Amino acid sequence: MIPPSTRDLINIGQSKYAVVVAAAQRARVLSDKRKNDENYRLSSMVTEALDDIINSRVTIVTRSSDQDQRVK
Repeated sequence: MIPPSTRDLINIGQSKYAVVVAAAQRARVLSDKRKNDENYRLSSMVTEALDDIINSRVTIVTRSSDQDQRVK
C-alpha cells in the first residue's frame, strides 16, 4: 500500500494535529478489537487507521473551543 500524502490527509481533517489524534484513536480501537483475534493481519494499525481516514470509513470530529472551556 502506498501511504496517503500528508496534503491529502490535511484536506480531510481541519489540521494535521486533528489527523494525528484521529489516527491514534482509530489505531487504538483496531488494536483493542484484535487482541483476542488469532487470525488478524500483521499490518501496522496506524497504517490501517490512516487508510480508514483517507477512504472515509471513519470521520474526524472536532470540538469547538467553546465546548472545551469549563463552566465555573
